[in-house]
Amino acid sequence: MKLRRMISIFATAALLAAAIAAQAAALDFSAEFIEKEGKTERKGKIYMTAEKSRFEMEGMDEIEVTRADKKVMWLIFPKKRVYVEEEFFGVIPGDAAQSGLPKGTGDLSREDLGYETVDSYRLKKYLVTVKYNKGETEDRYYEWRRSDFPIPVKMESLNGAVSYEYKKIKMAPQDPSLFNEPKNYKKISFEELEKLEAEWALEKKKK
Repeated sequence: MKLRRMISIFATAALLAAAIAAQAAALDFSAEFIEKEGKTERKGKIYMTAEKSRFEMEGMDEIEVTRADKKVMWLIFPKKRVYVEEEFFGVIPGDAAQSGLPKGTGDLSREDLGYETVDSYRLKKYLVTVKYNKGETEDRYYEWRRSDFPIPVKMESLNGAVSYEYKKIKMAPQDPSLFNEPKNYKKISFEELEKLEAEWALEKKKK
């Protein structure tokens, strides 16, 4: 895995934390997710509770845990018994609730586009526009929402090339141990991880 991929994982977690922060309420759920970028598709599971999240990537030896309450993120490699710690730069839900909008996200507006069926659910579709720097720049994308779920079930770029979707959502309290810093693992830096990954790649070629 390259450094760019790690940054992508961390950015996804930060966006999710910001989305939940905007709700000003704790959200406990687990779900399967599908992340698409061009022809690349990644699948996995997500576990979420107040100020905490856990991503497990399907077919990859990596788990990402975000602790907004501790302002830290961990990228964990269970088979290798190592992990990387990174400062979390996202929004802390308790802070965002004071303003009603995640700090630094710009001015957000939604245009109602009616209903569509996604994964057997009748979802409300919106065109979302986020303006930055007093409208000098903006981002636009689609999102689909369920009436019983306070964050988007699906998000997609206007050209359809990039999307993120939840499936099999289960609303329930999550096991606190899912969000703990790993015990009996070696903490390493990003630089050490890149060296180890080169070694792991050579080992894989020899098999």
